[in-house]
Amino acid sequence: MRSEIILFGLLLWFGFGASVALLSRRLARRSSSDFFIAQRSVSGVIAAMTYSATTYSAFMMVGLVGYVYATGVGAIGFELTYLLGTVILLLIFAPRFWIAGKLRGYISPAELLSDRYGSRAVGAVFAVISLIMLIPYSSVQFTGIAYLLQTVSGGEIDFLTSLVIAYVIILIFTLWGLRSVAWTDALQASIMLASSLMFLFILISRVGGLSEMFSTLQNTHPELLYANSWDFMKFLGLTVPWFFFALSNPQVSQRLFIARDAKSLRTMILGFSAFGLIYTLIVGLIGLSSRILLPSVQSSDLVMPALLASEDSIIALIVLLGIIGAAISTLNSIILTLSSMFVRDIFGALGGISEEREILIGKLLIPVIAFLALVFSYFRFGLIVELSVASSAGLLSAVPSALGALVWRRGGRWSALISILSGSCAAVLLYSLSIFPLGLYPGVWVALISFSSYFLLSLFERAPSELSGFLDEMKAELRKRGMD
Repeated sequence: MRSEIILFGLLLWFGFGASVALLSRRLARRSSSDFFIAQRSVSGVIAAMTYSATTYSAFMMVGLVGYVYATGVGAIGFELTYLLGTVILLLIFAPRFWIAGKLRGYISPAELLSDRYGSRAVGAVFAVISLIMLIPYSSVQFTGIAYLLQTVSGGEIDFLTSLVIAYVIILIFTLWGLRSVAWTDALQASIMLASSLMFLFILISRVGGLSEMFSTLQNTHPELLYANSWDFMKFLGLTVPWFFFALSNPQVSQRLFIARDAKSLRTMILGFSAFGLIYTLIVGLIGLSSRILLPSVQSSDLVMPALLASEDSIIALIVLLGIIGAAISTLNSIILTLSSMFVRDIFGALGGISEEREILIGKLLIPVIAFLALVFSYFRFGLIVELSVASSAGLLSAVPSALGALVWRRGGRWSALISILSGSCAAVLLYSLSIFPLGLYPGVWVALISFSSYFLLSLFERAPSELSGFLDEMKAELRKRGMD
């Protein structure tokens, strides 16, 4: 595809997205709550779309397509297990997150931990760990965009230029705050779903239909159709960190604060569940059909770029823009969340600052965080799927503290701090040295270390006495709203 066509399409897409973001600013108010979480006033449909766009990133149409291409339906099972875990966690804990945010005025997820455990150090530690772990995950989105533009343009748009294009778009959308991000996310999610479905129809028709596709694969690559083709330890190691994604990753748990009311929250969960199931199946089928159409792609991360490079249709351009939009929406959310955590949980811990100063510092941090992710992506440290899972494994260390904050009356700041620090340090050590003790992946060890340390320490440490009514207050509000 000619670079001029790609750049023209990008310009049109960006112009439309910027117009949507600009319209959203008419509702904006000058407050930290509005800038970071849209004043907790997002409708159910927009909340569902922004949650979906934030969650499903370049990982899906670049990483997962390639993983299905290389390993078969086991990769689809891995992604569906993630979806199941996310929906279960949302059904149980999303109402508690939402109620806690409304009652206590939380803006960043780390504030919930600081408040519940009576220590701002807990929130500050989680904020720092989130930055360390989410920079690699953010770089995955930059890398996905760069691979696409470079490959589809035949090298006319080089890797670095692609990164710079993504950086500029991210800054413009993110600096306008969560309202801009949420509205543009809704646009991106719509394009993602529609374009991927149209592209799937084209690919399926080229392989002769679904039945012919499965028949061909059965004859040429039967191993791709066996669900048990994955090694169990690998499946467990990749799945465990993502099963808890809804609670471990602050950019998605922060989304649980934004719903306007209980009905909007339920709509968000239902909408995300439907989107996730449909999108996962579409992506999985694209990966399987691509194995027939392009049987000899060397790197799994280059399967989707190679597919798009072989097409000159307007559909291919729309799919390209949809994937770029998915990556941009995830980056917007991560960067905005990290800036809110630094403002509220690190700078805020040093002393009270005004809301105007919070917004200013948040805006100044946005280009810095985005640049760090860009630099990390430039050096291309690993495969998209595995780098994503490694980042999620590190964040998994905060899950026991988050669960305990919402359902357990025991556990204080030391339980939270030690479980978070021990788990995240284990993740960094095991992944950096590529160690798999007893054959278990690092993510499994992080879960074992974090959960066991939190539980054992909680037996000897109660929650701060002044917070004894925290859970009672939350449960009473849940009953009052019919959400218990």
